[in-house]
Amino acid sequence: MKNAGDNNRRKERVEREVQQIISSYLIQNLQTELNGLVTVSRVQMPLDFRTAKVYTTFFSQDGENPKYIDELKRWAPDIQREIDNKLKMRYCPKLTFLEDESTEDILKIERIIAEISKKNASSATGSDSDDSSESED
Repeated sequence: MKNAGDNNRRKERVEREVQQIISSYLIQNLQTELNGLVTVSRVQMPLDFRTAKVYTTFFSQDGENPKYIDELKRWAPDIQREIDNKLKMRYCPKLTFLEDESTEDILKIERIIAEISKKNASSATGSDSDDSSESED
C-alpha cells in the first residue's frame, strides 16, 4: 500500500509532465493561431488523474485576447490525444482551461511597486537638494 507522500510526489510529477506536454503542444501548434503566447502556469489534478485544470496566461503585443480560452477549449481533444500518446496512463485527463488571474495580479503589483519606487527616487533626489541647502546654513 502506498503512503500519502508517495501519492503526492507522483501527483506532482504527473502534473509537471502534463504541463510540459501542453506547453510544448501550444508552442508547436497554436502560437501563430492565437496571435500571441500562451503560458501554462500550473496544472492541478486529483489523485485519480481523470481531469486536469490547466491555468494559463496570454501575452500579446496587440493586447488582450479574451477568446483565447475558447480557442484552447476547441483544441482540448487534440491536446488530450498528445498527452495520451506521450504519457502511458490508465486514463487520459479531461482538460479544463482556465485563465490564471494570479499572474495578472503579480504584474499589477510589480507595476505599482515600480511606480512607487520611481516616485520615491524622484522625491529623494528633490529632498537631497533641500537637505544640502539646509545643512549649509
